[in-house]
Amino acid sequence: MGLSNRERRAAKQRKRDARRGVPASAARDDAGRGLPAATLQALLRRAAADLADGREEALPELRGVLAEHLARRRAEILAACDAVLADLEPSSGPGLAGALGGPAPASEWAATTGATTEDAALATVRLLAEQH
Repeated sequence: MGLSNRERRAAKQRKRDARRGVPASAARDDAGRGLPAATLQALLRRAAADLADGREEALPELRGVLAEHLARRRAEILAACDAVLADLEPSSGPGLAGALGGPAPASEWAATTGATTEDAALATVRLLAEQH
């Protein structure tokens, strides 16, 4: 069986890091690449507002941005989802809505259900859009 796209991209990144002289452990531990938490939160909120306003293309646009950050930024993306959901009232709804009220609703929901990072981010945006 061949390599997945993610594995090929990771291998290319390791080669680039090696050419640049970045030690393997530093490349893995690097939290400086990718979007800052405040930017991720702003993107989630903006996509939710656009979706609430009827702009269905907001989700594909968000997917494009997230695709660049999913492989190595799961913890950061889930933390941003948790931060933007922190102010929402607890709910008894299905899916992510049912996880509201906890300290890390998106992270806990994703871990419990096995949801991908993209699924958690999109569920967050949909939930925020419903609140608008």
